[in-house]
Amino acid sequence: MMTTLFKLTSTFDRLINSVRHRQNLIVSIIRDSDLFQQYNSLGQNEYNLTYQTPFPKASMERMFETIFDNYHLTPHNLKRDEPLVSFRYQDSQGIEYLTSIKYNKTYKLWIVVHTYVDTIIEDFLETLALYFAVFITSGGLFFFLFHLIAHAEEKRRNDLLYQATYDQLTTLPNRSYLHQNIFNWAYKNAPAFSLFYIDMDHFKNINDSFGHQFGDYVLVEIAKRLKEMLPVDADVIRYGGDEFVMMTHLCERQELIFFATQLIDALSRPYDVQELHFNIGASIGIALYPDHGQSLDMLLRASDIALYESKKIKNSAHIFANAMQEGFLKNVHIEQELRKAMAHHELFMVYQPQMDVEGSVYGVEALIRWNSSHLGLVPPNDFIPLAEASGLMPKIGRFIVETVCLEMQALHQILQHPFQVSINISVRQFMDAGFLEHLLQTIEQTQMRSLSITLEVTENLFIEDVHSLLPLLKQIKAMGIQISMDDFGTGYSSLSMLRKLPIDELKIDKSFVDEMFEDDAAQKMVQNIIAIGKNFGMHIVAEGVETKEQKELLSLFGCDRFQGYYFAKPLPKEDLLKFLQENSFTCNV
Repeated sequence: MMTTLFKLTSTFDRLINSVRHRQNLIVSIIRDSDLFQQYNSLGQNEYNLTYQTPFPKASMERMFETIFDNYHLTPHNLKRDEPLVSFRYQDSQGIEYLTSIKYNKTYKLWIVVHTYVDTIIEDFLETLALYFAVFITSGGLFFFLFHLIAHAEEKRRNDLLYQATYDQLTTLPNRSYLHQNIFNWAYKNAPAFSLFYIDMDHFKNINDSFGHQFGDYVLVEIAKRLKEMLPVDADVIRYGGDEFVMMTHLCERQELIFFATQLIDALSRPYDVQELHFNIGASIGIALYPDHGQSLDMLLRASDIALYESKKIKNSAHIFANAMQEGFLKNVHIEQELRKAMAHHELFMVYQPQMDVEGSVYGVEALIRWNSSHLGLVPPNDFIPLAEASGLMPKIGRFIVETVCLEMQALHQILQHPFQVSINISVRQFMDAGFLEHLLQTIEQTQMRSLSITLEVTENLFIEDVHSLLPLLKQIKAMGIQISMDDFGTGYSSLSMLRKLPIDELKIDKSFVDEMFEDDAAQKMVQNIIAIGKNFGMHIVAEGVETKEQKELLSLFGCDRFQGYYFAKPLPKEDLLKFLQENSFTCNV
């Protein structure tokens, strides 16, 4: 809104003043007794007509009638009170005047001033036109200036809105945009749509190993691939970190899985950044509107639960199902109790002996257990993945290292005979920046010999980022700590990668041992693992040995050590002491 104000009082004063100084303003002084004019401003032009002829009596009477009609004043009132009155007056020729009259009783004179109404109108229109032109000019100027200001403000507002609702790195809409615009998708009687929750697998390794600059390059490429795959009338949002949300009108189960598979294939292609090649994958959780929720929060929750299922096997997609929610809520409850477990001293260690071919004790594997006051005994397969996902594993890992070193050092002193102890190291624990420093500090404080410690790492850890792990593994190896590859054969490690790693020991997974007598392929797999390990100068340990027949067949294949219920179940420290006192030790420990 714009307002322009002119002070009209001063304007009309100037208008009247200009009229007074013009010749069209006629001033007459008329003697009351005989109506002869004593003065007339135009008398010099028509002297005889003006002064030798009395002012027309009819005109005077017509003025008095007009005054009476307008003010109810008679000539007597005018003479007695001497008021100044103004009125519009029309003469006998039809000419209109604006007239003012006043009586001077001292000299008995009528003072009459009049001018043409047409003149006043012309002057008014002339002045009005002038001021209208000024108004239009100033208004136009103000409008132009305010338009520039408004345009600049609008651009600034749009820039701020863009910054608030778009990701600066990938130029994709962000979480704020999603929350502000979800009503374009979810509203009363809205058509069905699907929400894809996309999370990149192993992306954190890029940031941790090469820095966030490389991670940013990969994120930009991920966004580019997502936009290329985006269906018509669909949206893709960077929800945060390496998480993306895509909303589409695809709703059929078959086409959802097919499209999700295409997305995973596109996102899993190698990323080339400054002559480096990164291989990461993607896991996807899918929720449907309105079947799985009618609000954004409900849809995100459902898709996140489905994503959790996909994360278990990586590089996969799942559509939300109600059964998933039950498992998810159970895991949430377990995670909440796990966070209190260490403070309540509910975690403890057990140890399963490892025997050699002769039946002597070579060492033990340390295994963590949890006896919850609310949940009872919780299997490691239930709480270890949750500890990994929730970020609790480094803290639990430190507890494992400290407890094992203290308890095993105590047994070493009692038995006066050192033996090997294997400690499982999780992916998150191994990638923790303070892992090695804490391990060495604990060994020194407990006076535990590093030569009697083996770190067990799963095969999947090496697959994730072998290049960044190799220097750390060599450093550990140089300190006299042995390294064991657990669950060998269940992953996808190549022989060329195995040749580069400083591995001392391969462990055959229990699943192969269980099926040796029923499945020829499993038996051949066991033979191949033993042959591979021997070729690389590694020792072989078989897990899950439960029968004499399994032990004998493994021995026949060349397996060095055995671990399983055939020899002993995982034992608390006190029971382990009795077991060790009753058995002989391998001589070369």
